[in-house]
Amino acid sequence: NKNKIKDLNSAVPYYINQINNSYVTMLAKDYPINAFYGYVTDGLFQNQAEVDAHAVQPGAEPGDIRFKDTNNDGTINDDDRVYSGSPFPKFTYSINGNITYKNVDFSIGFQGVAGNKIYNATRLELTDVTRGTNYLASTLDYWTPENHNASQPRLIWTDPNRNARSESDRYLENGSYFRLRNLQVGYTLPAAWFHGFVQKARVYVNAE
Repeated sequence: NKNKIKDLNSAVPYYINQINNSYVTMLAKDYPINAFYGYVTDGLFQNQAEVDAHAVQPGAEPGDIRFKDTNNDGTINDDDRVYSGSPFPKFTYSINGNITYKNVDFSIGFQGVAGNKIYNATRLELTDVTRGTNYLASTLDYWTPENHNASQPRLIWTDPNRNARSESDRYLENGSYFRLRNLQVGYTLPAAWFHGFVQKARVYVNAE
């Protein structure tokens, strides 16, 4: 499953799908429709030496998210935003099987997709500590000088580093899945039970 924009009326990409006043997808030549486009996260700054050694990232302090300087110009800005994935799966597939033994039959079906990304806007809303609302429990695992293995950046009301910027891959997740779609078990009743009045009767249980 492939899709690619072959041409636009402009050499400049169209930025669309705005979240928190920032566009998170784009339409651009040679990229998929609605391609995700943003900053690339690169872990958390653990100390001031790491902040100083990194490209200029306004507002950054220990505990903040480090964003990659993708164009190596020494400054983190909009020029460092890059293609981050497609919302469309590369593969869509299904697997089906049937087994019959005497009067009992069994069928099963699986379905899945692979190779796409999903933007989790719910996680954005419920981990952004600047909102002053309830948060996800995972937000409690925030960085402190004593918790360097945290999954979340430091807690700070003003967020000068813009850790919660919507236009980053922080909120992109793997959209691939494989699931049981259908399961059915049946039993064909013996024809002798009906003395010729019914040619075939079958009872089954189906779950989807």
